[in-house]
Amino acid sequence: MSSSDPSQPTVEGNYALLFQFALWLFVGAISFSVAGMLLLRLVPSTMSFFGPMYTKLVKTPTWTFMTMLALLPLLMYGPLLGWKRIGLIAAWGCIIGGASELIGTTGLFTIAGIQLPFGAYEYTQWLGPKIAGHVPYFIPPSWFAMSIISLDLARRVTDRRWGGILLGTLFMVLWDVSLDPAMNRAFPFWEYAVDGFFFGMPLSNWGGWAAVTFVILIGYEYIGGDRPVHNEWAPWVYALNCFFPLSICLLRDVYLAAFIGALATLFPFLLLWRTNPRSLKRAVALLRT
Repeated sequence: MSSSDPSQPTVEGNYALLFQFALWLFVGAISFSVAGMLLLRLVPSTMSFFGPMYTKLVKTPTWTFMTMLALLPLLMYGPLLGWKRIGLIAAWGCIIGGASELIGTTGLFTIAGIQLPFGAYEYTQWLGPKIAGHVPYFIPPSWFAMSIISLDLARRVTDRRWGGILLGTLFMVLWDVSLDPAMNRAFPFWEYAVDGFFFGMPLSNWGGWAAVTFVILIGYEYIGGDRPVHNEWAPWVYALNCFFPLSICLLRDVYLAAFIGALATLFPFLLLWRTNPRSLKRAVALLRT
């Protein structure tokens, strides 16, 4: 039988199936968590039943979400960039993101009383085992995942290299506008040593996010060369990854943070709609296929 027989599975088709499976797990983890929080809010008495399982019921979907977040960009960009190249990109994002977190959580560098690069903070037990007892293993891959997604969206707005890096950095910081209140104020995945101005977060955190993301994206540009970083699912992955913390804020009564975070999340999509509306239309069309 000919290898070109359309009835036979292809490598590209296998990767597409793997991506769909990972995406559904990603959506399922978010849905399970949101449904659980909603149930406890509407029927608080159910805590008496779920109480003994509460830790597992929080950690299992959270860890699934974090695992799929790291896996999705590999499946999205690997077939296009090549597996060696995406492996180098993932390694760079994880190394720079992980190193910055270790520096931040250990207080290795402090200038004018400010612990670089994010301010003084520490992770709680909810994200599982930690590198050197400080940074959960899930955190470095999340830097890789969301930074490359942010770069993808930025490149849809501008084809200038430095413009894409700067805009991708902004999109990454805008994600943290919704993420940080959810993860340190609404639910304690990490805690700051000071009560910062933005729902417990110090201003230095966003400066650190911008600086670290900027370095990561420069590396992506160098490693990627002239290869396009583009996948039609990128807007959805970005939106879902913002929807989760926004839901946490809403269900934990941090309403102002949810409102501000929603505005921050809308900005990249409004910019895309203004500059490249076809990109968003293609993303919406994916749901019909």
